[in-house]
Amino acid sequence: MAQVSRTQQHVLEVEYEVKWAANKFYNFVKNSLSMLPKISPYISKREVVEGDGESVGSVIQWEYLLGPNVVVDKEKITEIDDENMTFTNEIVQGDALKTLKSLACKATVIPKGTGGSVLKWSIIYEKLNEADASDPYHYIDFSKSLAVALDSHFRNTNI
Repeated sequence: MAQVSRTQQHVLEVEYEVKWAANKFYNFVKNSLSMLPKISPYISKREVVEGDGESVGSVIQWEYLLGPNVVVDKEKITEIDDENMTFTNEIVQGDALKTLKSLACKATVIPKGTGGSVLKWSIIYEKLNEADASDPYHYIDFSKSLAVALDSHFRNTNI
């Protein structure tokens, strides 16, 4: 008899309104992620481990501040959708997987009629143990900090 495996995938979502144009942000994320440690005080290191660091299949090692803790994770770029201005990264190794079975971050840039845009972050995860594991709200807090740092960078540099 075959055994059926069931997964319990969860999603946390949040949206942030920013002042810069959607295409500007999307192009930055797609082509300039190497600049993040210079822009955000929450990211201390970004190292390309496999691929070019900007296309699907690339693996990047990040060192970042998550709450009071320094976290090291490797993530793989799993989706880039230029038409819908969406990109998805999945953590494949590191500190996040000590408490979670899986974790992915999907970001979508949504243009606004006023010239600004909305960043929609979805944290998609599966717990190791449904009864004991807490939801990773600290990743939502991290995404807000990152959005604020990027918005400030774009406004101060007039890119």
